[in-house]
Amino acid sequence: MNSRSWMHLAATSAILAGAPLASLAAAKAMPEGVGREWTPLDAVVKASLIIWAAFLLVFGRRFERLTVGTFFLMAPLAIAWPALSRSSYGAVLAAVFLAYAAGMLVFAFVPRLAMAAACLWPLAGVYAAHIYFTGSFHVSWALFLCLLAAGAALGALLPKIAVAVAGSAIGALLILLFSPWELGFWGAVAIFSAGVAWQVVAMPGLFPDHSVSREIAASPMLVKRMHWFGSLKGGVLVIVAAVLVVSFFAPRIEPLSASQKERVATLEKVGAFSRPGLLFSPADSFYLGGRPIAMALVGGSGSFLDRLLLPVTGRDPSPAVHRLRAVKSPQELDKMRRAAAITSKAFAAIAPMIKPGVNEKEIERAILASFAANGANGIAFPCIVGSGPNATLPHYMANDAVMKEGFVVIDIGCALDGYASDMTRTFPVNGRYTDAEKKLLEVLVQAGDAARAKLKAGASYSSLDKAARDVITKAGFGPYFNHYLGHPVGLDVHDPYQDKLKAGMVVTIEPGIYIPSGSTVDKAYWDLGARIEDSYIVTADGYEEITSFPKIPQVQANAN
Repeated sequence: MNSRSWMHLAATSAILAGAPLASLAAAKAMPEGVGREWTPLDAVVKASLIIWAAFLLVFGRRFERLTVGTFFLMAPLAIAWPALSRSSYGAVLAAVFLAYAAGMLVFAFVPRLAMAAACLWPLAGVYAAHIYFTGSFHVSWALFLCLLAAGAALGALLPKIAVAVAGSAIGALLILLFSPWELGFWGAVAIFSAGVAWQVVAMPGLFPDHSVSREIAASPMLVKRMHWFGSLKGGVLVIVAAVLVVSFFAPRIEPLSASQKERVATLEKVGAFSRPGLLFSPADSFYLGGRPIAMALVGGSGSFLDRLLLPVTGRDPSPAVHRLRAVKSPQELDKMRRAAAITSKAFAAIAPMIKPGVNEKEIERAILASFAANGANGIAFPCIVGSGPNATLPHYMANDAVMKEGFVVIDIGCALDGYASDMTRTFPVNGRYTDAEKKLLEVLVQAGDAARAKLKAGASYSSLDKAARDVITKAGFGPYFNHYLGHPVGLDVHDPYQDKLKAGMVVTIEPGIYIPSGSTVDKAYWDLGARIEDSYIVTADGYEEITSFPKIPQVQANAN
């Protein structure tokens, strides 16, 4: 064992044995990123959505129009908001109402077609959730399209069952997104399955069967129109109620510190706050007012009239806020350097622990203890410690397997005063590299070098991605680099994307190769996943690398 390994072992021992238990307790209590400040509006909105979700899970089949109407409100909102909110909230509301009216018109006159649309997504959504929660980026688009088609067929052929599926899926999704509990994939699937089982199996035996779609299909034209008008009234009431609650109860963000006042003044000069708008990001609210509020009002004159006219004259101010956030001040950069240094120290602490028989969770605990012991007051994101086949899942976060062989990918980042860090290293579990393992890491270093050669103000992120991707493709691993090269970092570990790089931005470069068993490459590479990630401050003529640990760790001394 060389002197460097002895130093690493001493650091680990100090954290795991000599450091007080308070460090471990503090690590568990550290918030993620800037955290979240609860407000009365936040509580009311979330409680309302959870109640709505529960109703759909229990009574969705019984109230078909409500279930289908919920879909025809949510789906247009998800599409219209990113497309139109930057220009006008009024345009978003108009688009949502028109799409809702059209969807409910179809439900009134051609109910099976409406049910096919409402049930298009649940089966494919379960598959997408599985991909997300397992951390895999290996998507079978053929399977995804087949599940979409199966959902549509279910809606058209079995509308009574389809409405139970659609209602349960919407309910499970709302609970997954807005409940205070960490459900995970299987928790969400359990809620969805229980809702379907109750509505399809138990409900018909307890309540008389009542199918609005069948009733409408057999009704004369006048009755169908009455159903449609009734649906329109209900939709209008929901939209108006939601708009009024948010408009009149969203807290206004007011800058407190000199830096926050300067940021607001800068945004006012470029016209970003000439009209009132809403921030739906705790990081944005924290940046401008020091309070991580999920829904906050900014811009305009600050008068009551602003709130009254917000749905009509308001627009989304977040693009301008994100452009300003992208370039960090010297004070922000100082915090990010310190956060990066703390994260780098964690790698030095846990390197000697990596060997067969150690659970991934033990590594995670040591990382969090190191963060706390070295002054971090938050985590940027949940730790990723994926070994063996888990290393081929870029966003694996279960961290519950015993390390046996192959690689372990460790992607971690602490937060300091809300500012994130991000860094990844790949270690051989057995303490020595096979030829295939060494080859993968060498290719990743070369890919990173190609990207770093272009990293400077004025360059585009996409050009860096292409440079790295060309290296990996030339080496024969192109299909297995299945994510983008990197991302901006700041108050969010994945700060809003900006393709044009500017001096003062902080970005990552993280080429990765993930080869699952059964791939077309040599078997020596199967079940190997590797990623090397560092964070950089962009400068006028290059970059400053703020994370530090050997890109190919020298761990041979740990070999058994």
